[in-house]
Amino acid sequence: MNDLERHEIPPSVDTTDWNLRVTGTVERPRRFTESDLTSLPLETSTDDFECVEGWVADSLTWRGIRVETIFDRTTPTAESEYALVRATDGDYACSFQLDRLAESILAVELDGKPLSIEHGGPARLIPTDAESDCWESIK
Repeated sequence: MNDLERHEIPPSVDTTDWNLRVTGTVERPRRFTESDLTSLPLETSTDDFECVEGWVADSLTWRGIRVETIFDRTTPTAESEYALVRATDGDYACSFQLDRLAESILAVELDGKPLSIEHGGPARLIPTDAESDCWESIK
């Protein structure tokens, strides 16, 4: 098990029929199921996960879909500049510039195993740029 801090899973979180919805200012709004996502090309990113609370999980290997691949299938409009990414619990959200979000990975695996619900599964946003903060890694 990794050193990622554990948080209680809200009772409202049910991943049974989980899907990723891409809506708003896109030409092709779409829902992606977990199997839709895992059928797309996967990329790997290994890095330390540093939390603003002071703890570090060393050398985590995330595997997932580059968000740009999802954008290729939904086509944000020319007016689109930002995206709001919502957490599975529906209570947390974070805004990203589209070009920055496109470089992020939507992880479906952690250290070679399917991403558990405790670590944000079935999919978790992993910003890969040097300026990213742990609170932007949305479960």
